[in-house]
Amino acid sequence: MSAEAPKAAVEDLIAKVVGGKALEAFDRYYADDVTMQENEQPPRVGKAACRTFEEEFLSKIKVVRTYVCDGYVISGNKAFIVYRIDADHAEWGTLT
Repeated sequence: MSAEAPKAAVEDLIAKVVGGKALEAFDRYYADDVTMQENEQPPRVGKAACRTFEEEFLSKIKVVRTYVCDGYVISGNKAFIVYRIDADHAEWGTLT
């Protein structure tokens, strides 16, 4: 795989996420053995469990004022993406 392939994939993932297609990006780019964690909460393991959480979380977003990517780093087959978010969530309140 060329060095441009991971960059193109990360940029497509970012475009989908900030464009309101986060679940489409999740389905395309996340591995079956994905692990996700919110701060001090226990990790969720596996694509099905993580997707269920994402569906529920996204369904409770009431207002989005800002959702942009401030940058990313790619190392091998891993990427670290920094998003800046200002939104209101029905259960979590204001997310910034």
